[in-house]
Amino acid sequence: MYRGLNIREQEWLDKLLNIEFKGKDILMKQISESKVAYEQEYAFISLKFNIEKEVEQYPYQVRVPVEMRAYQNESAPIVFLLHIIGGIINELEIISADSSEIKADCIELENVQYEVNKVVL
Repeated sequence: MYRGLNIREQEWLDKLLNIEFKGKDILMKQISESKVAYEQEYAFISLKFNIEKEVEQYPYQVRVPVEMRAYQNESAPIVFLLHIIGGIINELEIISADSSEIKADCIELENVQYEVNKVVL
């Protein structure tokens, strides 16, 4: 069920983490130590993270430290939300802003906007 990241998923995370915020290095390390389970429905994609060894916990009490909106040429923006639970990366949630169908292979990442939680600015 859990597996390593594929190239597309790594690109999503690289783009999402392409902005500075407190503790980003801890989350990047957690990602490097994790496996993922991929789930896709009509209007959302979920990457659930699983880490089987001890890792440094993310010290900030925020559920979503960073959000990214990827503007698409032919559809509504795609929203990426990185969820942290108990100091450990839990999920990358990907949703279409208007609940339209998401085509994972067609998500454009050229025009993105970030929103960083003020706690970790």
